[in-house]
Amino acid sequence: MSKTLKLVKASVGSYTDKDGKTKQRYRVIGKVIDLGNGGQMLAIDLMPFNWDGTAFLNDPEEQGNRPDDVGF
Repeated sequence: MSKTLKLVKASVGSYTDKDGKTKQRYRVIGKVIDLGNGGQMLAIDLMPFNWDGTAFLNDPEEQGNRPDDVGF
């Protein structure tokens, strides 16, 4: 059975918060999966428009804590 080790998140834009500060908006674009035989796999689900190729590897959130599309 495979297990998600990391979520791959990329900046997909920006927004202005209630205090007038510009913040980045992030989206889950894929995941790193443990295949169970000692190997790992990177699965990219989508490529953001004008993506610069950089992404963050974050620990998976507990189910229900956060949606995939989060501005933070």
